[in-house]
Parts: sequence; C-alpha cells; structure tokens
Amino acid sequence: MMSPEEQLERIAFGAADLISREELLKKLKKCQQEKKPLRVKFGADPNRPDIHLGHTVVINKLRTFQELGHHVLFLIGDFTAMIGDPSGKNQTRPILTPEEIAENAKTYAKQIFKILDPDKTEIVYNSKWLNPLTSVEFIKLSAKYTVARMLERDDFSKRYKGGVPIAIHEFLYPLTPGL
Repeated sequence: MMSPEEQLERIAFGAADLISREELLKKLKKCQQEKKPLRVKFGADPNRPDIHLGHTVVINKLRTFQELGHHVLFLIGDFTAMIGDPSGKNQTRPILTPEEIAENAKTYAKQIFKILDPDKTEIVYNSKWLNPLTSVEFIKLSAKYTVARMLERDDFSKRYKGGVPIAIHEFLYPLTPGL
C-alpha cells in the first residue's frame, strides 16, 4: 500500500494546480489511520447528452483516486440541470424538461464507465435531496444570501452591467450545490 505522501504525488501528477496539498495530505493520512477510503465527489449537470472533453480530465483524476483504493461518487445534477449553471454564460439558458434531463443523464453513466470502475463508483442524483425541499425551505435557504453577493460573481456582474437579463431562477443555482 502506498504511503499518503506517495498517494499525494500520484494524485498531483499531471495536475496544473492542487489546491491545498496540505489539506489533502492530512485527509489521506487520516484515511490510512482509520483504514477508510476517501469519498471523492464530482458532479455534472446533464444539460446535454454528452459529457464534454473538459470533464474527462477530472474523471481521469477520479480514476487515479479509485486506483489508490478510494471511493468515487459521481453526482448527476438532474435537479440543478433544470436551473442551468450560469457560470460563464451571457444569457439565460433554456429550461430543459425532466424528460430531456433524464435522457441525458442515462448517457452520462455509460460515458463515465469508459474511464471509471463501476464497482468503485457510486452514482447519486441531486434531485434525491433537492426535490423534497418545500417552498418554505427554499425561501429560508435563499434568505441566507443577498443579491449583492450574487452580483459579485463575475458572470452575473458582467450581465448586470451590460444590461443583459438575469432570471431569478439563475440565482438559485449557486445555492443548491452545497445542499
């Protein structure tokens, strides 16, 4: 079995940047001490039927975690896909139907298993915990953030300054991934 330091070097290999090497090393040491694997999560919204090339870079890194004995959770953002990630967008995304999202999500599982080991991968859908939220719970969640804070995001700021409309539902997107 590789030491936590060796695992860190293997994980960092080929990466342009590793945010908080120290924190990851600490977690790897704790996993080894407790004899429990890390649980590593990556999420993608099924806005289209295909995972894009940029995703494969991260998915290959997830495979490295699996090869080191860690557990991968691939999060399919079927709830958040209804909102659409506004990051880097200069206009509101069209809202997909639940049927379109479900169809796209089916292809994601097939595609990730070309890289990830299905026996070491857990697929989870964020609708499992986001759909049950009541409107009151969603209002309470949204009360924790301000429009000013949302407008600090580069994508929203540029659109606002440029007079490009921002739909209210787009402000919900940054709230949901942390739930």
